[in-house]
Amino acid sequence: MQVEIDGDELAVFSWVVGPIQTSIYVIGCKQTKQAVIIDAGGDIDDLLQIIDDRGWQLTEVWQTHAHIDHVAGLNELKDARDVPILLHEAEQPVYDAAVQQGLMFGFRIQPLPSVDKYVEEGQSVNVGQLQATVMLLPGHSPGGVAFYFEKQDLFFGGDVVFKGSVGRVDLPGCDPRAMKQSLQRVKQLPDETIIFPGHGPKTTVGEEKKSNPYLR
Repeated sequence: MQVEIDGDELAVFSWVVGPIQTSIYVIGCKQTKQAVIIDAGGDIDDLLQIIDDRGWQLTEVWQTHAHIDHVAGLNELKDARDVPILLHEAEQPVYDAAVQQGLMFGFRIQPLPSVDKYVEEGQSVNVGQLQATVMLLPGHSPGGVAFYFEKQDLFFGGDVVFKGSVGRVDLPGCDPRAMKQSLQRVKQLPDETIIFPGHGPKTTVGEEKKSNPYLR
């Protein structure tokens, strides 16, 4: 576990889980003591321990997309805390294929719990008093989204963009042309926006515009 931010209004914790080294996050609102998990890829006991130790209440799970390394912990999480799972509707076929995905990548999981709420482009989602905008960014996956906290300049983008690279576009459901359009949207964000990716270290929009060949 790593402390990414621990400020007056919010805290962000990250974990790297599984054989594909997937980054997952807990975001907590300091004022309301509510929290969300972004991408329940694993280490569920550790995530819940941090939430409980700080006296927070887990309210929702926000999924950037449904590739197996990002959803592998959802059954365990639902057994422990019956909180809503949020996903974009275009991602449902990928979500439904989780068992088959797992076999491809060496994961063995049971069919996933039902998605509770669909999110849409431009929708606002909240953790306590903190508000994020849903950005539909297909390419790596048909219903991949980012959760963009404009006020705090934070972008949780799953596998859209990494430090120095971008998500794969050679998997079922990928679309290289859509990925290019999604990356153009990312480039329009303020340079100081911090990118918390689905793999690898955090970075900023400004840094990626300078050094990432896919954004230059």
